[in-house]
Amino acid sequence: MREECTRRPDGAYLIESAPNRRQYLAAKAAREIIERILAPLDEFIAGYKSELEHALDADAVYLGPGK
Repeated sequence: MREECTRRPDGAYLIESAPNRRQYLAAKAAREIIERILAPLDEFIAGYKSELEHALDADAVYLGPGK
């Protein structure tokens, strides 16, 4: 009984038999390329946000005449 639930289908899997599989694979490859190109930019933005939060949380520094 358990073997029937986990057996492989007789025909092709759904994604393998899809008519637009090539289009799907091309779009997937394009997404992966874009992710690789933008990965360093994501790290830059994360660092920038961290520095901005640090600057905004810091105490004010007054360079003028003292009180």
